[in-house]
Amino acid sequence: MKLKDIGEFGFIERIRKGCLIRDKSVIRGIGDDCCVFSTSGEIATLLTTDMLVEKIHFLLGTISPYQLGRKSLAVNMSDIAAMGGTPREAVISIAVPDTVDLAFLDDFYEGMKSIAEEFEVNLLGGDTTSSPEHLVVNVALVGEARVDEILYRSGAEVGDVIFLTGPVGSSAAGLDILLKKREVDEEDLVEAHHDPYPHVKEGRIIASMKVANSLIDVSDGVAADLNHICTESKLGAVIEEEMIPTTEAFRAYCKRFNEDANHLSLHVGEDYVLLGTVPAQAEADLREALRSQDCEFYPIGRTVSDAGLKLQVRDGSIKVIGASGWDHFK
Repeated sequence: MKLKDIGEFGFIERIRKGCLIRDKSVIRGIGDDCCVFSTSGEIATLLTTDMLVEKIHFLLGTISPYQLGRKSLAVNMSDIAAMGGTPREAVISIAVPDTVDLAFLDDFYEGMKSIAEEFEVNLLGGDTTSSPEHLVVNVALVGEARVDEILYRSGAEVGDVIFLTGPVGSSAAGLDILLKKREVDEEDLVEAHHDPYPHVKEGRIIASMKVANSLIDVSDGVAADLNHICTESKLGAVIEEEMIPTTEAFRAYCKRFNEDANHLSLHVGEDYVLLGTVPAQAEADLREALRSQDCEFYPIGRTVSDAGLKLQVRDGSIKVIGASGWDHFK
């Protein structure tokens, strides 16, 4: 049997048991955007790590080193945001092939420093080694949050309103443009793929309100990430096609090239907006809290008792959709 036979998340389930040797201080281990452990008092520590591998997560011929530096840190910040936390300290490890020169690395770190400064994150070192062929970047990021404000994937309840904090599909369309080498006017789509912006502010507002039941970031795709919430919360979901937020540039691109808008917006990912659930009676309060701080709130459906994901299409009919999204091995 190979990893591709069970996929990334099947592998995670396979190794999940037996990992906690000392569980006294661990609040949450494997199975969420970050692990969470107690350190002192009311503040918990969040820890996440992400690896970006050339030709898997990025193409050096299309992304600038400055953008790659920003993205490498941004995707980790997004995990912290998905727990309602604040990013604090980062360490960076890189494996560098001979084809990458010092000028590239200088620009890479300038990009990383720019977004680190914006979010007041310290870059505290890491490790550097050689690579036989591809550039590999791994970031480990520490954050913090009040214990009573941390949001998990497992808290959703039947009848919750499912929401997003921004439009989806733009990064997928940007990747599509790059892979198919299309000449287009929608440069914002490629920018969305290369330079995602973590919704840390939105995550803190949602957490501090203490009304949402669950939260995750959209890295693998709306369907896949919503399925993570459903699986951990032991329920299902119905989302409405006409409620899925997308940009005008995204819609224009899909129309021009006859691309499947639902596939790109639901099953590809790397939008790094937040996806969560909130009780229906608290929806208006959360929406107002976000919009009062110039943040977005888009309701897209509801959680239901029956397992699985369903899509209510524009004609009113309901169809079952798969939870497919980005999976490294499938």
